[in-house]
Amino acid sequence: MLPRKYRIHAFLAILALVIIFYPSYMKQPDQQVLDASNAAANAFLRLIDSGKYQESWQSCSPYLQTKVPLTKWLDELSAVRDTAGKLLERRQVDHTYSKEADKKGIPAGDYMVYTYSSSFANKKDAQETVTLMLGQDGIWRVAGYFIK
Repeated sequence: MLPRKYRIHAFLAILALVIIFYPSYMKQPDQQVLDASNAAANAFLRLIDSGKYQESWQSCSPYLQTKVPLTKWLDELSAVRDTAGKLLERRQVDHTYSKEADKKGIPAGDYMVYTYSSSFANKKDAQETVTLMLGQDGIWRVAGYFIK
């Protein structure tokens, strides 16, 4: 058995690790959330990839639809995707879950952010980000889409 002073140090070290890693652990979504949000992101990306920009906007969250009118969505998305060219490859590289309080103009709720490493005909090294929010009806919908 360890002397008392070492047991106290060991206990404090373990406590510090719990304090550091517990918040990160608690932000991890369960598998059902991952599956549902990932399916929604992939369905959205299929619409974008097939040029169905109006349908993609219609599938988005009401939050995005009020911030970005359909005509602006069509114009900007067409310009970005026409410049990038045809999708050659896409690989998911990260996902982040967050539960936001109503701040900075972002509605309170559950959010998933998926990041993809993508390659297009005219833009070989691109990063796509799809942000989804959980609707009051329990359905994940896109609240943001960006290509860098």
